[in-house]
Amino acid sequence: MFKKFFLLMPFLMCLPLAAQDSAPAATLGDLMEKGGPVMYVLLFLSFVAVCLVFYYIFSLRLDIIAPPSLLTQFEEKKKDLDVMAQICKDDDSPLAEVISSGIEMLRKPNCSYDMLHDAIEDEGSRQAGRLWHRIQYLQDVAVISPMVGLLGTVVGMIRSFGALSAENITPKPTIIAQGISMALITTAGGLIIGILSMIVYAYFRGRVNGLVSDLEGASNKISREMSKLAATPEKSGE
Repeated sequence: MFKKFFLLMPFLMCLPLAAQDSAPAATLGDLMEKGGPVMYVLLFLSFVAVCLVFYYIFSLRLDIIAPPSLLTQFEEKKKDLDVMAQICKDDDSPLAEVISSGIEMLRKPNCSYDMLHDAIEDEGSRQAGRLWHRIQYLQDVAVISPMVGLLGTVVGMIRSFGALSAENITPKPTIIAQGISMALITTAGGLIIGILSMIVYAYFRGRVNGLVSDLEGASNKISREMSKLAATPEKSGE
């Protein structure tokens, strides 16, 4: 649990550390003021990243994706399709969807081993795709954040060069410095959020890879057990 906590801490600290320019201790309010409107977009992206991390921590677990208890129930009650179908209906895990697809195919009168295997394999692949799609949002944050920071860089440089190119007034160093400060703060903020988001995405990518492997193993076991029922002349629950 402490490992997960330390993974979250950089997100909470990234913006205050992003741009300590001339001040020894820049606050979040100072960074928001110097970084301009783009910083609000980066702050929103960092908030989204933190919410996604919490969501993944609590949802990407074996007891939610492929509960061992559900697999045990299947082994005990696999011959009673009606009971097993009701158990899967009350369970919203991906493994329950895999079992339900097998039961639905097994109830068909012309069910064969190949048809049963294909149905379970297709549903397993579909559920695995949903898991990969779920963590894709964190990668999107990692990709968008540096681009938003680059936008702030361009806006800041436009402000600085706009002050230099003014013909009617003498350019003030403070105006130029404000533009450069905006450019540096937004660039650093976007890069920090993007880098940390990509690091955490890599961690959850490894977790999803393990969960998908567990789901595939359970699906193969279910396919073998159901194929034995498909070979019998009478199927329970019909």
